Parts: sequence; structure tokens; C-alpha cells
Amino acid sequence: MGSGGHGANGWLPLHRLHRVDLAEIVRGEYAENACRKDFTLSEAVAIKRALEPLERAQAQQRMLAAQPLENFSKGRALDKIAQTVGKHRTTIAKAEAIVDAAEAEPEKFGKLAEDMDRSGRVNGPYRRLKNIRQAEAIRAAPPPLPGKGPFHAGIVDIPWAYEPDDDNAAHRGVLPYATLSIEQAAALDVASILAESCAVGIWVTNFILARGLHVPILQAWGGLQPKTIITWPKERIGRGHWAKGQTEHLVIAVRGDPVVTLTDQTTLLRGPFHLVQKNTNSAKPIEAYAYFESLYPAARYFDLFSRYQHYDRWDCHGFEAPPIKEAAE
Repeated sequence: MGSGGHGANGWLPLHRLHRVDLAEIVRGEYAENACRKDFTLSEAVAIKRALEPLERAQAQQRMLAAQPLENFSKGRALDKIAQTVGKHRTTIAKAEAIVDAAEAEPEKFGKLAEDMDRSGRVNGPYRRLKNIRQAEAIRAAPPPLPGKGPFHAGIVDIPWAYEPDDDNAAHRGVLPYATLSIEQAAALDVASILAESCAVGIWVTNFILARGLHVPILQAWGGLQPKTIITWPKERIGRGHWAKGQTEHLVIAVRGDPVVTLTDQTTLLRGPFHLVQKNTNSAKPIEAYAYFESLYPAARYFDLFSRYQHYDRWDCHGFEAPPIKEAAE
């Protein structure tokens, strides 16, 4: 081979060698594929992971060349990667969080990644991931001491007074248990055991619900705002001022921004129902407490005016509730 500007051995001198930019080659491959089809968000994450070490290597080279740091800051590198895959850097960051979770726990989070790639949208799956993580952190937190707050969630089963005349004490003997008037219920210091962000379920009869008599009580308990109503269809027909009551309702109200773990729950409490104390007046089915737990995560729940101990995660209080020590045992 003639010299022709080459070295004696026929190779180009070192100063004339063409520098190969691996990052550009990788980008070129991705750009070629990008013309064929859109990347899924999981693929965008894979590309981002492949480009990151190349960007870091180039940054190191620039540092050795004493170039200004701002030329290869982490933010700038992420922006370049985002431009390469055609996604916003925030979108890629959310997608990578979902991919990381799916890789670590595929049974729990794999569907989030599938939903993300199928829809091409990241915000919904990312919100669900964040919600699940928050719920796990809340459930893992040390529970409040028995009888003390603050609680993130709980249920109150007010022993409502006789329906047609709530404040008339003469009518209270109709029911086989002590009752409370609207004013007495509102005066209960429920707010003192509630966390800043919390969810409270309050059982109401049709009479109370139809007249909105529960609303001033919720407001008195720290400004709780009603959000939804869960209906319990009873097997037995009960009392009623107008039509005979065969339903009861759990009004769920919140304060602040409590974590809600929505899956496939509906506003109907589904049976068959297991009444732990079948002969106890106004006892609620244990399914109601399991349903409430499925909606609102908490290290421990409170149950005021409880008739029995349902689960060990519940702090039950009331004349008919077992003592705290007995319940714990």
C-alpha cells in the first residue's frame, strides 16, 4: 500500500483518525427506528437507559477538556435524551418509575406498565403507582395508640334518636338502646382524633339522609365534606317514618387530601352479609369495614359506637364494644 499521506505501515496517523461518536451511532439507530413506528413508553425508557452512560461518558470528556459545567449538566443530558426519543423529560421520568416498579414487582405493578404502553399515556398509571406507594407507607406507619389519634380513617355509627322527632326525649324509649339527638352528635369531639387529611364514614338512616341532618354534624367534626354514599341493602325490613326501611347508608366524608385506593368498588355494599352479632340492634355487617379498608389505607382505624370487634386493625369504642385489652387479645 502506497504512503499517499499514510504512515509507513499504511495506517492513518493518529491525529488524522476519525473520532467515532458512539452516542451519535446509537441515536442514529433509534432515529431510523423512530421513522418506522412510535416508541412505547417502556421502549423510551430503555432508550433513555442506553443513552445515559454515553451522555455521562461525554460529560466526563468535556470535564477533562475543561469545558463549562453547564454544557453537560444532568438536566441538559436528560433534555437531549428526551429529544432523541420524542418524549418530554417529565414523561420519561414517570414512565421509568412505572417500569422500575413493574420490574421489581411484576405481579403487583406489571399491569400499570401494560396499561401505560397500550394507551401511550403515563399520567393515569403514574397516579395509580403513586397512590399505591402512599397507601403502603400509610399502612406501614406505626399505628396510633388505642383510644388516641390522629387517625387517618374511621367509621361512626351514631345511635340516632327516634326518626319523627329527633329531639323529643319522650320518643327515645321506642328503640332498645340509648340514642343521641342531632345536637348531641354534633357536640362529640370527633375532630380531636382526626388527622389533617382523613376520611370518615358515618352511618345514616333514610330519614337522616333525606333531610341532610348529617351535614351539620360533619361540619362540626372539623369541616368534613361529604363525598359519596355507600348503600347497604338489608335482608330484613326495619322501622321507618314513611316507607319501611330496608336500606342504610354510609356517608363518606373527607378533610384535606386523604389517600384513596380505588379499584372496582361501587356504591353498593354487596352481600351476602355476615352479621357478627345477628341479634344486636343496628349492628353493621363486617363486610362494611372490609370495604372501607379497601378504600382508605390506615395503620389503624377508629369505630365509634361500635357493637363488636371486627378486625384487629380497628380501635372500637362504645358501650357494647369489647374493652381494648380484650380486643387486642
